[in-house]
Amino acid sequence: MAHAKDHVQVEIVLLRHGIRSPTKPNANYVDYANASWPDWPVAPGMLTAHGHEGMRAIGSRLRQELVADGAMSKSCPTGSSLVLIGDSTPRNRESSVALREGLTPGCGTTYLAMDGATNNPLFHYRKDDDDDAAPATLGSTPPALDELQSVLLGCESATCADIARRDGKKLLLSTPDALPKAMKLAGTLSENLMLAYVEGMTLDTVAFGRGGVTRLGRIITLHNDQFAVTKKAMPAASLAASNLVAHIVATLDAANGVTTDVASLTPSHQGVVVLVGHDTNLANVAGVLGLDWHDTSRPDDYPPGGALLMALVERDGKRLIRIDTLMPSMEQLREGRFDAMRRRPVHVAGCSHPGECTVDEFAAIAKRGIDRSRVEGALPAMHAQ
Repeated sequence: MAHAKDHVQVEIVLLRHGIRSPTKPNANYVDYANASWPDWPVAPGMLTAHGHEGMRAIGSRLRQELVADGAMSKSCPTGSSLVLIGDSTPRNRESSVALREGLTPGCGTTYLAMDGATNNPLFHYRKDDDDDAAPATLGSTPPALDELQSVLLGCESATCADIARRDGKKLLLSTPDALPKAMKLAGTLSENLMLAYVEGMTLDTVAFGRGGVTRLGRIITLHNDQFAVTKKAMPAASLAASNLVAHIVATLDAANGVTTDVASLTPSHQGVVVLVGHDTNLANVAGVLGLDWHDTSRPDDYPPGGALLMALVERDGKRLIRIDTLMPSMEQLREGRFDAMRRRPVHVAGCSHPGECTVDEFAAIAKRGIDRSRVEGALPAMHAQ
């Protein structure tokens, strides 16, 4: 958490793109609900107009935070005092454009990205790293799975099987040994329900009119659970994120005067670096570095526009690594207002204080988590957009 005596050397912000439509068409999920999935105004996986405006507003809120932190000046950035990098997908490119509108209004700031749809190894070391090939292995069925089933079929636990047969629908969990497959599907469906809410769809449309924000908050924990075993768990996290984490560490090291064989994300070794990635990137990095920021009052661990902030700061003559989140709630995303979004310290396994590590503590954590065989020393070829 920001401290009045902190002098920021460099600050890195990793955040998820803005609100998008589900990545697959409704036809993929009709077998699991006895009501109609809502129509979206954009093609599958694309940023919506509301998502664009939300990212612009989040950029403005992030600007306030970074200026107050001393990491960014109030005037337009010069040179490499701000480096903005977006992944190659259309939703990330548009999110980068929207974010810069709020982060540096009227400045004509550019962002860096790979040409076309070329895979960027910062965000996906291998193109298919995020395909959930690893099965989920949970010890027991989470209660939220029953609640999701109730929303999908409008049933109670004792009646869901009968209603599924009556309506010709499939149950999420047909047999106990099908839990891994059920959790993978539940992670997707719970997120799709959340996305409809934060997009601002009418409440009789969201969750088929069967659940408000409180219920959706319980159900979205299924997405957290799925990510816990397929994205955040080691070694999957290390395989996917070692390259990204290595460049983040190199950026912090360079600001601290340490030379490494991995390139810094900014040639100036100071100022701000913003990475517009995915929920998978947040989960992968959390796994590699042993981070936990779950908050029951804001149950979605990886919301659209949610950010992880890592900074090298000097305080009372000592340097430390500060790690926080700036995560919007579902209500804030729905309303597009982020005034109340606050920075919160992250628990880091192996560090002495919440949200703070000594330079040596952080170096030890990174060394344990990074798989050097998955690290490219140079940055990928990105161009100003």
